[in-house]
Amino acid sequence: MKILITEDSPVYRHLLVTQLGEWGLDVTAVSDAESALPFISGSEESLLLLVDWELPGMSGVELLSAVRAMSLKHYVYAIILTAREDKGDLVKALNAGADDYLVKPFHTEELQARIQVAQRTLTLHEALVAANEQLACLAYQDPLTGLLNRRALMLEFHRERKRALRKKSSITLVMCDIDKFKQVNDGFGHRAGDDALKLVAREMKQACRGSDVVARMGGDEFLLVLTEVKSSGAVVLVKRIQEALRGRTELSNIPISLSFGIATVDVSHSEEAAIAMADAALYAAKSKGRDQYCIAESDQE
Repeated sequence: MKILITEDSPVYRHLLVTQLGEWGLDVTAVSDAESALPFISGSEESLLLLVDWELPGMSGVELLSAVRAMSLKHYVYAIILTAREDKGDLVKALNAGADDYLVKPFHTEELQARIQVAQRTLTLHEALVAANEQLACLAYQDPLTGLLNRRALMLEFHRERKRALRKKSSITLVMCDIDKFKQVNDGFGHRAGDDALKLVAREMKQACRGSDVVARMGGDEFLLVLTEVKSSGAVVLVKRIQEALRGRTELSNIPISLSFGIATVDVSHSEEAAIAMADAALYAAKSKGRDQYCIAESDQE
């Protein structure tokens, strides 16, 4: 946990920095709210803010209001420090966004106890952030292969199609599936089938650029969205994937080959129409004997 002290009194600032340092805490100190704001907005973890009410320029209460108006990923737990003891001031500070309130001069034991409360609160908050990130990941990631799932694919494809429409650039789809995948499952077991899916996913990911979209549509079917690539460039990629699978040492006892359908997208058409075009090319490749690629008829170069 990081601690930011915002205190214009050199005496109290030194007292707090020294005491918190003795407790082994990570402390930064500034003398005004204007210096505190960039530190807070740039923090990549939860933060404990000890802020004096009376500051030059922007007051501590105004600083708290500004912090609560920010869209921050990590929580800022704020304890306001002041000599004011009126209940009305306490309510004002809490309404502005303070989590706690410490009256000067404060006892060391009380300061330590309130910091421990802040630590417990921030620990719980970080656990919640991590859980939410995991849920978000599960919502868009195929759990077996680690690739994007169909939902994430459609969002990314839509985004890339709109970008290509603005830039007047090209997108090529490559749809593929594992040849006779049911026979792999029946002959070697479903665990081997899962291993085959993970292997194919990894080889495709390694063959693609970082800007390409690689997704598992479902079952043994995958889709690649290649930006600023024509069908000839997609053929080069497909051959690279085929060579990697043929030269593999992993799962060498299991027959693994892919059929591919390639289609350069008319970006003025819908995502569904583009995928249907690539799917038709994939069907043609499988009809011709599998372990090969076909380019959509309207996309012959």
